[in-house]
This record gives sequence, structure tokens and C-alpha cells, in this order.
Amino acid sequence: MNADGQGLAGVSDASPAEVVGVYDGWVSTYDTDVLSWGYDVPGRLASVIAAAGATNGDVLDAGCGTGLAGLALDAVGVASVIGADFSPESINAARQRGVYRELHVIDLSQPLPFTSQRFLAVVCAGVFSYLTDPDTVLREFLRVVSRGGPVVFTQRVNLWERREMDAVLQRLADETRCTVDVSPPRPYLPGHGEFDDGVYDVTLTAS
Repeated sequence: MNADGQGLAGVSDASPAEVVGVYDGWVSTYDTDVLSWGYDVPGRLASVIAAAGATNGDVLDAGCGTGLAGLALDAVGVASVIGADFSPESINAARQRGVYRELHVIDLSQPLPFTSQRFLAVVCAGVFSYLTDPDTVLREFLRVVSRGGPVVFTQRVNLWERREMDAVLQRLADETRCTVDVSPPRPYLPGHGEFDDGVYDVTLTAS
């Protein structure tokens, strides 16, 4: 990725170590950059959590980055936001927000170090671009969320087929692990020319 953000879309094909390197090195300008590109995903997903009434307890911000989703969750009244990300520098930036009860350096592609049904909800904003096995990740999210709790995330429209999202979500529904709601395409980074297709906002409600 160049300093002006060109090449960002291609980072989804990078190795985990390369992705960490990009985000560790981007921390100082990340917020300014993405907000200038019209990034409003954190607020959209936080509004789903508020509408579900999942605010009076722990909510996992999975892939919290510098903490923009944590700020949005705090703004809608979430009592306890727990952040997790695999970029140590992003975690350091998120800590400065003062909205996280806990922060963990975690690779979301691995089993999560949390007890089952610990969280009222899970939010994962703009992260599934980098998760090549969404089935495994979503099963972990559904394990750590309480019954009836929402798991809300985004997936880029142009990665939907490549990541076989229809099949993944259908399996989870067929196994009665959750119900599934997928939005029409919505903006992702509308001011960044590489993301014209937008994203789907997805809500899984754990069974």
C-alpha cells in the first residue's frame, strides 16, 4: 500500500505477517485516512448492537484496530467493550481511547481465548477481507456469544464469492447455529476508488 492508500484493496491477498506490518505502520494516519474516505461502518454496526439491546455487558470488538468501533459502541451505551486485534501498534492506539475494558493481541484465525457465551454481542468491522477461512472464524464468534446475541460484521462485495460466503452462511443456518440477515450492498470507503462495490453488512443471531 502506498502512503496515499493506493493498493489497499490488494492487502486482502497478503500474508498475515504482511497485513500486521501494513497496519502497524499505518497507525499514525489511519483514522484521518479512513474517515476522509467516508468510513462509517463502525457506527452502522454499533447501531445494530443498540437495536438488539446488547449493551449491558461485554461486547467483543473483534479486529478493533485503532478503536473506531470501540468509540461507536461506547457512544451507543455498551457497558463493557473488549477489544482484540493482531496489530500490536493498533492495540496501543486503541488503548488511548479510554473506552476498552480489556485489549488483547489476538489472531482471529485461531481459537479465541474466551469462554463460551461470554459476550452479549460480537462486532467485526472491516476485517473479513483478511480472514480467508470465514467458516472457522464465524463458528468461534458464535461460540463466544450468548444465545440470542448478535454477531455483526462486514464483507466486501467483491470478495463475497471468493470467500464462499453464501455457502458458509447457509451451513451455519442449516445447522441451526444462527439466523442470518444480509443487507443490500452498502458503502465501505466511498471516497477511495478501490472500493466502489461496497460491503454487505451481516447479522448472525446465535441460536
